[in-house]
Formats: sequence, C-alpha cells, structure tokens
Amino acid sequence: MPYNEAETRYELIDPVLRDKGYRQWRVKLETPAPVEPTGNKGRRRAGNGRTDYLLCVQVGEMPKPLPVGVIEAKAETEDPLKGMQQGKRYAECLRFAVQYVFATNGHRYGEFDKGTQMPAGPHPFPDFPSHDDLTARYAKDIQIDIAAPEAAMLFMADAPAYNKPRYYQDAAIRAAFEKVLQCQQSSTPPRALLSLATGAGKTVIAANLLWRLHEAGQLAKPALFLCDRDELREQAWEKISKAFPKGSVRIVRTERGQNAAKNAKVHIATYHTLGLDDEDQSYASFLTEHYAENAFSVIIIDECHRSAWGRWSEVLKRNPEAIQIGLTATPRQLRDSKHQTPDDAGITANNLNYFGEPVYEYTLIQAQEDGYLAACEIVRLKPSIDWKTFTRDDVLAAKPIDARTGRPISEEDLKAQYAANTFDNDILLPERIATMCADLFQRLCEHGGPEQKVIIFCNRDLHADRVAMQMQRLYAVWCQEQGVTPKDHYAFKCTAEGGSELIEQMRGSGERCFIACTVDLLATGVDIERLNAVVFFRYLQSSITFYQMVGRGTRIHEETQKYKFWLYDYTGVTDLFGTDFITAPTQPRLPTPDDDDGGGDDGGGDDGGRDPLPLPEMKTGHNGTVVVQGRFILQERMVNGVRREVPVPLDEYRQDMVARVLREAATIHDFRGLWVETQRRRKLIEHLLGERFSPDTVRELMGLGECDHFDLFAHYGYREKALKRSEREGAYLERQASWFASADPKAAIVLRGLGHQFGLGGTDALESAELWNVPEIRRAGGLHALRSLGIPSAVVIEAKTRLFGA
Repeated sequence: MPYNEAETRYELIDPVLRDKGYRQWRVKLETPAPVEPTGNKGRRRAGNGRTDYLLCVQVGEMPKPLPVGVIEAKAETEDPLKGMQQGKRYAECLRFAVQYVFATNGHRYGEFDKGTQMPAGPHPFPDFPSHDDLTARYAKDIQIDIAAPEAAMLFMADAPAYNKPRYYQDAAIRAAFEKVLQCQQSSTPPRALLSLATGAGKTVIAANLLWRLHEAGQLAKPALFLCDRDELREQAWEKISKAFPKGSVRIVRTERGQNAAKNAKVHIATYHTLGLDDEDQSYASFLTEHYAENAFSVIIIDECHRSAWGRWSEVLKRNPEAIQIGLTATPRQLRDSKHQTPDDAGITANNLNYFGEPVYEYTLIQAQEDGYLAACEIVRLKPSIDWKTFTRDDVLAAKPIDARTGRPISEEDLKAQYAANTFDNDILLPERIATMCADLFQRLCEHGGPEQKVIIFCNRDLHADRVAMQMQRLYAVWCQEQGVTPKDHYAFKCTAEGGSELIEQMRGSGERCFIACTVDLLATGVDIERLNAVVFFRYLQSSITFYQMVGRGTRIHEETQKYKFWLYDYTGVTDLFGTDFITAPTQPRLPTPDDDDGGGDDGGGDDGGRDPLPLPEMKTGHNGTVVVQGRFILQERMVNGVRREVPVPLDEYRQDMVARVLREAATIHDFRGLWVETQRRRKLIEHLLGERFSPDTVRELMGLGECDHFDLFAHYGYREKALKRSEREGAYLERQASWFASADPKAAIVLRGLGHQFGLGGTDALESAELWNVPEIRRAGGLHALRSLGIPSAVVIEAKTRLFGA
C-alpha cells in the first residue's frame, strides 16, 4: 500500500533529513481558515487553513533554529515537482522570508532558489544537501556570516509573552535582521523598512524584534520606539512592556525635571514629547537636552509614512550608528513640497530612499486569505446631487446662510463654483446630508440592524456634527416604531473638538456608542475589533489617508463572529485602492485668523476659538436620491506588471470564476459528469479557491443562497434555470418516482433519502460520511441496500446524475 503524504513524511523524509544532520528540521505553520464576505458579518471558510513546513538550520547551541526554506511533502506516488511553478514558489519565498522551496515524495526532490529564480530537479532524495552544506550555501547566498556573534539575533527566541507569533510576524523580523546584518557587514547604515497591512500586529513585531536584539546583546544602549500620537504611544507601551521585565519599558516624559525613561531599556516617545514638531527651534528640544548623540542602539519609527514633516529626522541624524527600523502600512513617497525643509528632502521625504525597499511586505489581501483580517464587501454609492455643479449665481438664488450664525451670505463670501468634491466642506447641503444618512441607516437596518459599530468619515467638524445629529434622529424614530428604548450615545461626533472619551465605550460595549462621526481623528491608533462598517461621506485624494481609514475595519472579532466589514463609499474614494502611495503632505502650522475649519484633503480642522470665514449653507429644495454604483470584491490583480489591490465588480468577479469552470467543462453535460464525481468536483473547487475565487461569496451576493453550487454554475455558465435546493429535491423525487418504484423497497428509501439530504445540505451533504448515519438511510441498510441495483458507488453516481438532470 503506497504511503500517503503524512506517512511519506514520517517514513521516508524524516529519516533522511535526520541522517543529513537536521536536528530540528521543520517548523509547522498553520493558519486559520480564510474569511469570506458572505452574510452580514462574513464567515470563516469551512475546513482548515493552510499548513506549511519550514526547513531550518541550526548554528551551535543557539536557542532557536533558523528557517531557510519551505519544504513540501508529497505522497510517494506523486510527482515530486508537482506545483513547482516559478511564480508560485517565488511568492512563497517572499511570504515566508526564506531562500528556498523544496518539494519531495521521499524518493526524488526538486527545488526553487529565490536568489537565482532557478528551478532544479528532480534529484534523488538521498542526495539532498546535508545540514552543513545547506547552512554554508545559505550564508553565501544571503552574504551573511551566520556564525559571527552579531548574527546571533537571527537565532534568538521570542519573548515569553509573544512566543507564538503569526508566521508573517516572525518572517518580518528575520527579513529585517538579514538586512541589518548585510548593512553592518558592508559598512552601510543599518536600516530596514517593514510594510504590513493595518491590523497585522506591527507593535507585536516591534516587541519581539526588540526582545530578540536584547537577548542577542544588541541593546547595550537603550532602544527608542517613536510614534506620532498619544494613542499609539500608550498602545506601544502596553504591548512592548509585556515582553520585558517590569520597569524596563517606560514612556518618555518629564517628571520632577528629569526624563522619566532615563534608566529604561526601551524608551517610548512621540515626536511632540521629544520636541521634534515645534516650528520654533530657537530653544533646545527635549531630545537634545536629555539625549546625547548616538544615545540609542535601536530606533523603531512606527507609522513612518505619517511622519515625514517637521524636524523628526533629527533623531535619526543624531543616532547614525543605531539600527533604524521603519514600520508602515503604506510606504510613503513624497512629491517635492514647498513646505519641506532641506533636511526633510535629504532624509525623511522618501521612505524608500531612506530605508530602501521594504524587506518584507504583507498585504490586506494576504491577511484575509490567511484568515487574520476581516474580509471586505465594497458598496459604491453616489448622491444624485453630486452630478451637479453650483455656480455663485445658483447659490445666491437659493438665499444661502452662514451655517454657524444663520446670517445671510453675501456674494463676496462665495466661490465662483462648487463641485461635488467641495460639498459639505466648502458649502453645506442639508438635504444631501439627510439623503445620505437615510440611505446608510436603511442599509444598516437591512444588513444586521442599526445597532452596529460604524465609523463615518466626514469632511469637517461641522459636517460631522450634522451627520451625527441626523443619524441620531433616524435611530430615535426607528426605536419609536419598534417600541424599544434607545441606547445611549447612539451617534456621536469624535474629532479634535471632543468625543474621544466615548471611543473606549464604543470599543468595549455592545450596548452604547455605535456611530462615530469623525474627520480623521480615528484614522490611526484606534483598534475597534467589532467595527462592522467604514463609511466615506468624505472626498479624499491621499492613498495613505484612505488606507489608514479603511484599516479601522479590518480587525476580526471572534466574540461577535465578525469576519467581514462593509465599506460604504459615497464619494468614489475606493478608486484609491492599489494606487501608489505618493502624496504631498502638509506642514503643520499655527492657526491664523483667516483659517476656517475645512478638512482639505487629509484632515478636518476645528474652529479652535478662531474667527472662521462664513460657511455657506444652501437648501436646494430637492432631497435627491442615492444611486447604487455597484458591489465589489477586493482582489489582487496585475496592474502594469505590479500586483495591486483592486475592487473588482461583482459581475466581473462572477464571470471570471465561471470562465475558469468552463475551461474544465465546456457543456452542461460535461459539467454534470464532473460534478457527480466527488474527487473531480473537489479538485475544481480547490482550483477556484486557489485562484482566489469563492463560490460561496458569489452565491450569497447574487441572491442565490438557497441554491447549490451546481445551480450557481449551471445558471451562469450554461444558462440553465437556477433551482433552489428544495426545488431540485422536489423535481428529483417526482421525476424519478418510477425508478424508485422499480427498485427494492429498502434501496428506494435510500435513493429518496439522498434527495432529502440534498434538499437540506446540497452536494456537500451527499459527500459527507454522516450521510450514512441519517436514521432513515441507516435503518434501510445504507450503502449496502443499493447492491440490489448494482455496485453501490456507481448507483450513488447515477442517483446524483438524475438529481442534477432534474
């Protein structure tokens, strides 16, 4: 009897690798099942996630082996080169941050080398390179002396608090360390950039990275974790302090005239704390007062894409010997800007120039496929009024008032014209706000109810006020109609003006604080795992700001089974998916009497006690409507030779999936023949899932949830009528009545039972081992009862053929 995959690994592969000197040759990696945007909250796909094995090498008595390759075990009768396509192998090298991919059936093996991009094999498996040979080859290929003392960082264990990191978190740290060692050995500044999707756990990466450096003896001087917001500082302290002994991690602040973090191993600071964002630099900053040059051994810059302004480059220039790591979800390239200082232009204006290309990247799509971040359903909408442009004369004819004072607006206070991207920012349109809020509220009611956690991104503070008021009004009316008591703080504004004190309640409670209306205060640094929807009432041009805002919804919340978030786009901002992160940031400046509270591109302001310019408010006399622009699935597609995240229209996604099925079966007859054979059907589904198509998602979004996958494909691929499972069951029982009557009574019970089970659970129910434990089928004799009609397995196939021919 030939060995299956697990037996091949145990009986044929393990003994050879042990003989070759691999003591801890493999690390088993398992991911959760992928998530899909079905239903109101999404779901995890049935079955397990991906399982991979990493081939490791060991140096001396180091605490932890070092992964250098992915090894795929095949059943001994399989082709050892099966699936060794160059593109797939190269992608796995990048995902796991390893140099090689090996595949073997225990008799022969093949390999793919990331450095040369060269596949090789098959070779006899007894000729697999020894541990020492592969270790030497790896060191040569990555140009690092891994036996050198400074390379010990590669072999350090994780902090006890985070000793089970996700595979990509470990891979990111290894990739950063490899880059640092290469820089050190070539006498170049040790810098590395890590790019991971929002929600992927960059702070945990920082904690383990610092701990490993500490264990490797690389923190002779303190480490600095630098961020730009108080929320991120507190979050970093909470997580990094768990990795180190008590008192080793402190927040930088002044206490009794001294630096509170003076004796700590890890210092956590914001730019403001260090005095790096002050325009008046005529006095010494906290940095220069309390830290000498080269005071730090390691500097980690969190969210470094947000921080390319002011004088924050000073901390890097004063510590040229430090290991410098940039963490980001969006590597930022900056256009030339008149606000940039020469220092910024030379060092911080371009992350890619300063740090180099990211040494490790982990995208939102990858995280969704791995089951670590929530899936996303995009609904594009457009208020009908946004097709209009109002001239100054149009606005004057409508008798506008100042939205703040109610006083009439004069002609000189108006712009020449107002297009859609200025609505509710430069001119307030109450009917537009009411229409958009009513549309959103209705969608919430249709997809889980109004008491969902939602962030609405608005254009400015005053806009956020009006949206919060309108959503609260709609909720109060709904509660009256339903006869229920309204919950506290249903809709609230959360901007620089206030409301942030309610975020903790929004995050932790399912009984209050549901709709947060903000400008950009919640764009970063706030994790709300149970967030169900991200809504854009705001126009944007910045890809960076957009991705950060979308990232608020990507966390999974197991407690409430939230595996999906809705992205309601009323302003076309989802066109920013997949664009280059190139923006011209605005230099912070002191407010002037001429400022108003406009949001601009990347941030809304507040009145701040200033004397703002009049803000026109105009009633058009028409409520208008909201036009559905389509539903979209987020996928990775090749765009100009580069993989990018692209919102794919549902119809296009469906057509591409069906086209893949048609390549396997050109006619309905061919498809039916494929579908009734369990292994062929499962392989087809595996191929679809492997190519990032989800039949369940399409079935749900196309309104065919009561249909089997067979009818989904038959309808869209072969123009057959789509029958519900119950309808197909009924047609089978009716049309095959004569067949049942001619069969042995017990066989007839089993055949009819197959139809009943299909009606309950579709094709999957017919291929489940539990089918034969169904009471009516088991009492009739189960599979054995079909022997009167021929070979039982063949009879089952015939029954399925008749069922799908109904």
